[in-house]
Amino acid sequence: MDRRTFLRFGSCGVASLMLPDLALAQDFWVRSNDTALSVLEDKPLERIAFGSCNQSHLNQKFWQLIGQDQPDLWVWLGDNIYADNTTIEERARRFTALKDNSYYKDFRQTVPILGTWDDHDFASNNMNGRFPEKAASKEALLNFLDVGHDAKVWNHSGVYQSFRMGPPGRKTHLILLDLRFNMDTSWVDKKILGDDQWQWLQDELSSSDADLIIIGSSLNVTSPLAGLGLEGWAGFPAERQKFYELLASVDAPIVLLSGDRHFAEITRIQLGSGKPIHEVMSSGLTHANGVKLPHPGQVLTVVGHKNYGMLVIDWTLSGPQVRMQIRSADRYGLLGQLAANFQKN
Repeated sequence: MDRRTFLRFGSCGVASLMLPDLALAQDFWVRSNDTALSVLEDKPLERIAFGSCNQSHLNQKFWQLIGQDQPDLWVWLGDNIYADNTTIEERARRFTALKDNSYYKDFRQTVPILGTWDDHDFASNNMNGRFPEKAASKEALLNFLDVGHDAKVWNHSGVYQSFRMGPPGRKTHLILLDLRFNMDTSWVDKKILGDDQWQWLQDELSSSDADLIIIGSSLNVTSPLAGLGLEGWAGFPAERQKFYELLASVDAPIVLLSGDRHFAEITRIQLGSGKPIHEVMSSGLTHANGVKLPHPGQVLTVVGHKNYGMLVIDWTLSGPQVRMQIRSADRYGLLGQLAANFQKN
């Protein structure tokens, strides 16, 4: 049987399994996230949910709320668990415990899942690429995400990946960065991506034929603030300028997703070329603080509310219209949104 006949997509764009019993369906999905994603290769993405900062020992009932939104895809943006200063075995155990949580298990049976990591699931708070067990930590994350062992990500330095989904004219290019594996915070050679990932990213963007590019970064990109324990691309100014120049070289509209800071915001900046860049930061799923940090491009800020993000994409116009939403992880509902129309030239 062709693997695509296992799945069909209803009118809401949510995968439903056509298998004879639930037990078989559960086993299929756990083993075949890559197969589920292959179905999305030809389907225009319309609802992308994402989030970060999950204290996995806390109540995970919010997965039911996210499921009500019927996303085509879920994207982890880091701190998917907290396993600071534990052994690799304990880190893997916590990933397994989350996968076995009944709420998350139900969710991942119907929604394909992708993701990257940040410091707390990579190693510990603000840890960089000098973490001696980073290869084993990478294995633990990729196993958690059910990444097939034939995937290219297993063979390079980090967990960065990219996915192109949808037909021509409605194609989305999702790029997930790794800001930990090759991070160097020394003053001599301060880096956030590393040489190999930079070359990969340049190749991805220069070859992209997408109508919308979404880039996931575990750390905030456009905020002017970093330092004294607060992380962000602002702490790597030369790297960020290089990133901005790369984004400016691409014709397609770009939306950035980020997490980490335990509050949510939507911002808009303009690159030197005039190209607008929107960033949606969602943090966190299980805990949030009431501190609002200043940002000159701030359009919407949500503090003190547990949250997740959602991109709702309308492909019926002359270019994609993207509604960038911050949604409550406490009770079903919208906390705020911004709509952007990206018209084709």
